Amino acid sequence: MDAAGAEYEQRIARMADLRVDEVSAEAVQHGNAQVFRKEGERMRAKIVQGAHVVALDVRGKAPKSSEALAQWMGQRLESPKPTTFLIGGAIGIDPTLVDAADERMSLGPLTLPHQLARVVLGEQVYRALADLAGHPYPHAGGGR
Repeated sequence: MDAAGAEYEQRIARMADLRVDEVSAEAVQHGNAQVFRKEGERMRAKIVQGAHVVALDVRGKAPKSSEALAQWMGQRLESPKPTTFLIGGAIGIDPTLVDAADERMSLGPLTLPHQLARVVLGEQVYRALADLAGHPYPHAGGGR
């Protein structure tokens, strides 16, 4: 999955400014409280000051379609504030980070491993940017 994620990140970087920061995972054996605290601290340190923070969270609002995500992405690109997406580790995102986020977004009701969530998010962001730029994308608009 690292290769798939890297592929979409390279494609995105050709269309928009992109910075990917990963934080090291905390061993889940240390317990949820410590995992959230330690991973949360590392994530907070990577968030660009003034960024619009979007926490990927199953309780968040899922875009109604890829086209709706593209519209949302277009609005984000018009803002002078960079957008930061937070993807949690094995047990999710520190709840205090989720609560502090500007918005919550869901990729759907299924629980996804964080590596797969990163690939899905990357593909959807790339699809949105391609749509906004008027580039054809395979299978785009299948429901049209």
